[in-house]
Amino acid sequence: MRLISDKIRHFRSTFRPPVSYAYGSLVLWLSATLAALILGLTFGDLYLRIAWSCPLLSTGAQASLLLFEAPLLLGMLQIYFDGAMARYRSLHPSVKRVNIRTASAAISRDKRDYLNSTFASFGHKNDLRVLAKLLIDEWEWRRELKLRSQEPLWRRAVGFFGLPSASNFAAYLTGLVAVIAGIVIATMSPEVVFGSFWGFLDNAWSMTRLLLVSFVLPFALCVLPGAIILSGIKRVVEAIIEWLDDQYLSHAAFYLFISEILELHDRGERLLLRKTGARIYWLVRIGTVPVHEVRGVWRLIKRSKMLGSHANLSAMKALKKL
Repeated sequence: MRLISDKIRHFRSTFRPPVSYAYGSLVLWLSATLAALILGLTFGDLYLRIAWSCPLLSTGAQASLLLFEAPLLLGMLQIYFDGAMARYRSLHPSVKRVNIRTASAAISRDKRDYLNSTFASFGHKNDLRVLAKLLIDEWEWRRELKLRSQEPLWRRAVGFFGLPSASNFAAYLTGLVAVIAGIVIATMSPEVVFGSFWGFLDNAWSMTRLLLVSFVLPFALCVLPGAIILSGIKRVVEAIIEWLDDQYLSHAAFYLFISEILELHDRGERLLLRKTGARIYWLVRIGTVPVHEVRGVWRLIKRSKMLGSHANLSAMKALKKL
């Protein structure tokens, strides 16, 4: 496993994620600040509601915070593409002009050449799909041998301190909600529980609205900013571990590498339907470029449509001749 992890770690250090090239970007720190503000306001409002019964944000203010996640999402996209272009410039210093499409195509070609040369001993004959299968078989076989060679009691003791899986976490969260619901019902008076039917419906609606405003909506607000902050913390922890041990490679990181190999393999095939990808590409370009460059991007969109229509007409004429 050390041989495979060493080659994968070298691949990751050579082609680092685009975010690692954008640490000095103003957009990155603005997006992180916006995410921290959204989380701070949400948790502050939740604390005041529970502890002092004095909400900090109204329902409309909470809903308006969802609108601020749109520029947060666009900021993340801009960070990704700016980092991708900065990575291309670092790998190809002689290039003067770089755009998103050139950086993406060139980095895919560089990755494919690197993988074919570094993993040539596996005999995949420049087929990345075959290389992915060979790596999975070798990794799982060695991992199974390593697990079988360990003491079962020691393995269970170490696994006890690990984070729960997604299914276990959902079960724990369901149990916590059930306990909270039980406490709420236990604190209700008998007149509320066994009162009239219409009074019961009114109380049920009040409790449902309170649950939506106090828990569901704040949770929805915290999903995207929380994911950004937690992923950043996770990257920092992984960077520290990898700095301490240059041969360390987690199981999830290995399969992330495998998915990247398969994505590179798929990019080598020509797509027949590309309208959705083109729309997303131009939408991202318009949403992330500076304001003074929007008119130029709009002209490129019109030119792309014109070239696409000409290509479709020539393809139809070729089919008619056949």
